[in-house]
Amino acid sequence: MIERLIIENVALIEKLDLEIGSGFTVLTGETGAGKSIIIDGIELVLGARGSRELISYGKQKCRVEALFDIKDKPEICAVLDGLGIPSDGEELSITRELAVNGKSLCRVNGVILPLVSLKKVTDLLVDVHGQHEHQSLLDESNHLGVIDAYTWDAISPLLDRVNALYSEYAETARKLNSGFLSEAERERRIDILKYQINEIEKASLKADEEDRINEELKILTNAERISESLASASELLTSEGGAVQELKAAVDKLSKISDLSASFGEVYSRLNDLYYEVEDAAYSVRDLGLDSDFDPRRIDELETRLDVIDGLKHKYGRTASEVLEFAENASRELAELTGDADLRLALEKKKAALKAEYAHAAAKLTEARKASAGRLCSLAEQQLKELGMKKARLSAEFRMIDDEPHEGGSDEVSLLLSANEGEPLKPLSKVASGGELSRIMLALKTVITDADGIPTLIFDEVDTGISGSTANTVGLRMKKIAGKHQVLCVTHLPQIAAFADTHFVVSKHEENGRTVTNVKRLSDEERPAELARIMGAETGSAAAVSHAAELIKKASEAKL
Repeated sequence: MIERLIIENVALIEKLDLEIGSGFTVLTGETGAGKSIIIDGIELVLGARGSRELISYGKQKCRVEALFDIKDKPEICAVLDGLGIPSDGEELSITRELAVNGKSLCRVNGVILPLVSLKKVTDLLVDVHGQHEHQSLLDESNHLGVIDAYTWDAISPLLDRVNALYSEYAETARKLNSGFLSEAERERRIDILKYQINEIEKASLKADEEDRINEELKILTNAERISESLASASELLTSEGGAVQELKAAVDKLSKISDLSASFGEVYSRLNDLYYEVEDAAYSVRDLGLDSDFDPRRIDELETRLDVIDGLKHKYGRTASEVLEFAENASRELAELTGDADLRLALEKKKAALKAEYAHAAAKLTEARKASAGRLCSLAEQQLKELGMKKARLSAEFRMIDDEPHEGGSDEVSLLLSANEGEPLKPLSKVASGGELSRIMLALKTVITDADGIPTLIFDEVDTGISGSTANTVGLRMKKIAGKHQVLCVTHLPQIAAFADTHFVVSKHEENGRTVTNVKRLSDEERPAELARIMGAETGSAAAVSHAAELIKKASEAKL
């Protein structure tokens, strides 16, 4: 759960340091005071895409830090370990910074982490239900995700298998027609591949050819300097009185005394070996000089060849090796497109076998989803009864997309609702009001969260369309959820706020010519006055405060 939240320079919040306990915590305050800014800050540290608009005016960056208690959460420690993040298994620190230049920095236990990796951690820590999220229930494309989320541990391996088979099926189908919509497109692709392969093969390109050409060009373009140097060196080595002759004379002199002492013999032997080495090197210098003639036609040939290689690199790769690799890949693709009947027959058989295997795996996934949907709807109905919808019935209608493989399986699902006795089950979009949608989402969230074990639930003004006794029931439900989870709720209803274990009030005021947001934790004595304000009572109304105190007393005595 979230133990501590630090927010700096986010919108109207200059500096906020909140210690959030377990149980049920509510935030109340005037509209525009900054309640949802706190939720924005939490979502930022959880990995939401940050907008520079969140940064306080005149500041260069904003910062949010959250400390989490992760005791008895081995699954979180396992994810941290997989990401290479040190953990003591007790506390987890996440920090997110957002700068005006658009740069974002995230640290988990001090280790810099990309957002995509951060989400792997925070998805196990907090579930945020925004004030308009219940409207997503009207979009039937979201219903399958709700059902999958309920029994994700059971659904996930089946879904992975279905997606793996779909990928293999799609790749086989691609090989059969290379992804083209018509035979004409296929023929055009064949012509292009043949041209590309022929152009590369005609050039007879070698992987190391370019380096050898550049080396030869370097020699040819420096032929005059090379010839002069070699001629001078040969002259110094082999001419009358040159190095070879002088060295030979020295060796002959030493040969006369080499047998008088081991030291003389050693020096003689060394110089004698050196003489033959120098003589051989002198011949090499002479031979190199014979080969160093300047040949402008050869330079033209090499430069023309380099132009050919550069042209191929411009089209097919950065290096000669990449050009050759391109030709190999093109040849494979051409073989697939122009393969003989046996190859195409083998691919057709593989495609049919994969389709049958996919159908079997998809059927098992559908069966698991239907079982999940049945349990989810049954438990959600119980929650709805406790939320004042005593006659509500919830069901899931499954439809098969078609008989072709699809990523994610072959299922389309619609959640159906009958809100009142005697009414048929109909799509949520046809029968549910705003208040009913809020309660349905709360019911589903309660069931799913109990299953997935996410420790913290955040509800940002989900009480849309709710009032009266229903609001009291929703408050009681959140209080009950808080028995197993940390619950943080932004609300404008006194019936819900009355159930809070911890109550923060959010306000704003002017300070040094700027508007800033403050958050204060209310004492038990201060809570009735805030609830009276929420009710719309005049400031200082003793009757309203008394009524609010009675509301809090009844909430504390309510049976969960």
